[in-house]
Amino acid sequence: MQSLASDAMEGPTYFGTTEHTLDEKGRLILPGHILDLVPKAEWRFFLSAGLDRCLLLHDLHGWNGLVQRLGQGVGATRAHRALLRRFLGHSAEVVPDNARRIRIPDPLLKYAGLAASQSLSLVGAGRVLELWSSTNLDKSLSEAGADEEALFASLVGNIKPSAPVAQGP
Repeated sequence: MQSLASDAMEGPTYFGTTEHTLDEKGRLILPGHILDLVPKAEWRFFLSAGLDRCLLLHDLHGWNGLVQRLGQGVGATRAHRALLRRFLGHSAEVVPDNARRIRIPDPLLKYAGLAASQSLSLVGAGRVLELWSSTNLDKSLSEAGADEEALFASLVGNIKPSAPVAQGP
């Protein structure tokens, strides 16, 4: 797992994958390279249920941005209310202890298919960290398809394949 420091208002960008094991109480030791990017005075994180049966770990700035984008009031549509319920209703504030551990609440462990003393993958996904059971991550990665290709193409634009390099005489 690696991370890039970026603008203080935006926060770090997380990327890469590392393997970890929850302790017998369902706690995760947050790696130093993640905590080093967040000032100790801001060691407040938020766990929420992700859309893909994983957990999302947000730093304070990322969480505030998510809450602002989702809205803090009552959702106007059924889909908006469902998103509020998933991300805000199934979330918990977690603060690392002196050993850098965060406790993952039992309902969130269950949602993600995780359990105490089990291994998990910590995946950097931009402004958020994803916590995955190996089964759910393998399934998610194997399901990549046309939607991802279309999204990637829309993000990078239409790129023509490079022409073959002509061979000299």
